[in-house]
Amino acid sequence: MPNIQAALNAMVAAVGAEKDRPKGHKYPVVVTISRDDGTHGHLIAEKLSQKLGVPIFDKELVEKLAERLDTDHKVVKALDEGVGRARDMWLYRLVTGVDVTPGTYRRHLVNVILSLAHMGGIIVGRGAHVVLNTGAALRVRLTGTIPACAKRISEEKGISFEDAIKEVKRINSKRGKFVWDMFQSRLNEPQNFDIVINMDRMSNIDQIVSTLAAAVEAIHVSVETDEEAEAKKG
Repeated sequence: MPNIQAALNAMVAAVGAEKDRPKGHKYPVVVTISRDDGTHGHLIAEKLSQKLGVPIFDKELVEKLAERLDTDHKVVKALDEGVGRARDMWLYRLVTGVDVTPGTYRRHLVNVILSLAHMGGIIVGRGAHVVLNTGAALRVRLTGTIPACAKRISEEKGISFEDAIKEVKRINSKRGKFVWDMFQSRLNEPQNFDIVINMDRMSNIDQIVSTLAAAVEAIHVSVETDEEAEAKKG
């Protein structure tokens, strides 16, 4: 039976071997993106990763690494926010024999987020904004009203507006429950983010990406300035 910690360690090593840390920064470039469904979260993450020269850590990468690990995809997929409430993980343990109690699951999740942040990249979802609440990580929240988000989903997927509304509500609820079950934090708490973007009012993706790239630079300067000030006090 595959060992989840070994799988996670291999996952981190595999990602780290495929990239170099961007130059010109004292700290790795790290951006966490929390997004409502229908806010172009993945598209923004993709464009931002290209602009900053860092990888994206999202569902697709988790699944790809599961294949590279040549192990049951459920072992790595247990990290995915789609699992839902942590107390439901007993079923995963029953099927695989792997100990994934809520406490164990949370510990592995936090360790992976911290490891990926050490290497640098864009981490989408999974409560990373709660884990990386200090340091040089830029924490971004993409939000919007349900009708506006549902309109985008309806157009993108070719489904009815009514079905799109149901999907947006379902996915947003699942993501919110995941963050609450993992970290007892509400997903819509603005103080947990450095930038909150209302996608109802800002629709130009390229402009948003440029703004976020500038914010990455700004937060690095701010953190380094604060550290220098503390060092002088010492």
